Amino acid sequence: MLWLTLSFVFVLTGVFLTLFILRQNFWLSKIRKIEKITQSIRNKQIPSSFLLSGDPSLSAISRNLEAISNEFHSLIRTSKEEEINLNTILKSMTEGIAIIDRNHFIKLANDSFKNILGLTTNPQGKKLLELIQLPEVERIIEKAFENQKPLSQEVLGIDNSSNLTGYFVVDAVPVVNENTEIASNIMVLVFRDITERRKFEEARKEFIINVSHELRTSLSIFKGYVETLIENPKLSKAETKRIYEILKKHCVRLSALIEDLLLLARLESRKLIIEPSAFVIKDLLEETLQELHPLFQQKECQVNLVIEKDLPPIEVDPFWFQQAVYNLIDNAVKFSSPPRKVFIEAQRNDPYFVLKITDNGIGISPKDLPFIFDRFYRGDKSRNTEGGTGLGLSITKQIVELHGGKIRAKSNLGQGTTMEIEIPMRQEKPPSAS
Repeated sequence: MLWLTLSFVFVLTGVFLTLFILRQNFWLSKIRKIEKITQSIRNKQIPSSFLLSGDPSLSAISRNLEAISNEFHSLIRTSKEEEINLNTILKSMTEGIAIIDRNHFIKLANDSFKNILGLTTNPQGKKLLELIQLPEVERIIEKAFENQKPLSQEVLGIDNSSNLTGYFVVDAVPVVNENTEIASNIMVLVFRDITERRKFEEARKEFIINVSHELRTSLSIFKGYVETLIENPKLSKAETKRIYEILKKHCVRLSALIEDLLLLARLESRKLIIEPSAFVIKDLLEETLQELHPLFQQKECQVNLVIEKDLPPIEVDPFWFQQAVYNLIDNAVKFSSPPRKVFIEAQRNDPYFVLKITDNGIGISPKDLPFIFDRFYRGDKSRNTEGGTGLGLSITKQIVELHGGKIRAKSNLGQGTTMEIEIPMRQEKPPSAS
């Protein structure tokens, strides 16, 4: 009996141990499967299978893991799409954008930020002050962080040599979460380059000052001489004639100034349409020189014209082209030194036609050379004695640009000046209306 009892206990124990080991292996295999699934999710991968069978609780875990994985990958896709959209927006913006932290380290910046500030390296991860020497920007950032409110201010760009590099408007905007009272440690910086706008405003002010000066000078002279005539009715005929000659001279000058201003306004507005046709350049230049012959005689100026052999016809608007050439030759004669000599050279430099007009005059100083095509710019006072409205070169530049060309000047003081215009031999045809 005892033997039977022991045998039964022994068999029962063996059955329980076997069942326990099998159950333990079952759960270990499921735990390993769960571990494999979570590891895939952690590595941002989609598991090959979420199936966990054998127990209702395992099926629930399987469904939850699949839901977590789907939600996780949906968030990743959304995040990537937002990142792509953000980068696209930043790249398309002309304003310089940078995102910085509380210690002024740059977390993100677009290409315009680099271009506007003239940076040659990637600014990401660097401190703003190490890249740009603008203490004023640092103060704006600190004040915006301190007040947790956006700030906007115009600043001057200065390089390491204290040279002005441009005008900027800087917006410092802390990224504030309205649902929390914790101060923001992230800021968006926006740099807007307003250099061209400021230059245009300054040029407009200078233009108005120059026009006012030119008009006031002539009108003051007019007023003075008219008062002289009124207050002295018994002036001699000779003196009266002299005054009338002066008044006539300033009438002509004012008329020329107003005509040039109106012409320049039409040219700059691009409302003037040129009508180019093919012309033999030799004929156009000789006709222009013939019209200027009295001036050459008066100034005792020797003019040499050299035209490249077999130069084909060029497409220009003859009226405006001759106007531009007239202005350049007139200037060359005015500023030549006795014995006056003007050398005109026409040649081809495919696909362009090049015209050079060289004088033996007083030349232009290097500091004035970049500005001689600006309205009313006359530079050295020695160039102001020959009269004129100060608009001739501006008008010539506009005419050349209307032909799709360029104009440039080369000069050395005391050694004369060469004006060179370059115009396409063939003008582009405007698109025909469909």
